[in-house]
Amino acid sequence: MGLRTGFLRFLDRAWRTLATHLCFFVFIPLGAALGLPAWLALRLLLWRRRTRHRVGKRLLARWYAFFTWLMCTTGVLAVEFQDRDAWGRGGRFIVANHPTLIDFVLLASVLPNADGLVKASLLLHPAMRWAVMLGGYIPNDRGRETLDLCQASLKEGNSLVVFPEGTRSLPGEALRFQRGAAQLALRSAGELTLLVIDSTPSNLDKHGRWWLAPPCKVRMRIRHLGRWHLGQRLAEHGGEAALAARDLTAELQRRYNEERERGNFGE
Repeated sequence: MGLRTGFLRFLDRAWRTLATHLCFFVFIPLGAALGLPAWLALRLLLWRRRTRHRVGKRLLARWYAFFTWLMCTTGVLAVEFQDRDAWGRGGRFIVANHPTLIDFVLLASVLPNADGLVKASLLLHPAMRWAVMLGGYIPNDRGRETLDLCQASLKEGNSLVVFPEGTRSLPGEALRFQRGAAQLALRSAGELTLLVIDSTPSNLDKHGRWWLAPPCKVRMRIRHLGRWHLGQRLAEHGGEAALAARDLTAELQRRYNEERERGNFGE
């Protein structure tokens, strides 16, 4: 019985490894093959940048939803979206922790008109450049222009997703947030929507071997943690966004790490 159980587990992991390769082949090479012509077509057909990016975001949402469905259907992972009604409909500044490689993909598959603050290096990435251009995602290295683009995105009713960590979490270590997300939020939004991404041990975490499935199926859960109004926080610091951002960052970091200490991460 033990040998049979071990063999079945081996087959299960082998299948999930094969399925992971299939899913990422579909997402990256095939995605680029379809995305670049889509971007060129929108450039030719839609002259207004705002309209072009809005259509691009909708196309990407459908692509991300298909990729999520494919990963779930093939058994690579299981994902649960909780409290969707509490997330809001658009024009929201959304912060979340960042445990895996596909966090933005999962969020953008269900959020209305999801926009993202992305590393500028993705504009040079051969596999991801097309998505950044198609969706009109916002590079994080343009100073005042980045702030202006974030403000414009929220006014257009987009859901702006920002990961305060700036990179994926290190498994087993406390979360460390950077101040940039808080500064952007205080200068561009009236409130924050907090989402928590829970994940069991994964091959998609920081330094994870994405090409080898973990012993057990990855299970992810995205849930609503609350909304924080920002006007009073800014007023308490005399309108000084830099000072308010320091305290807001510390409070966010403490709140998310409390979730970790309660054992809610990776259940």
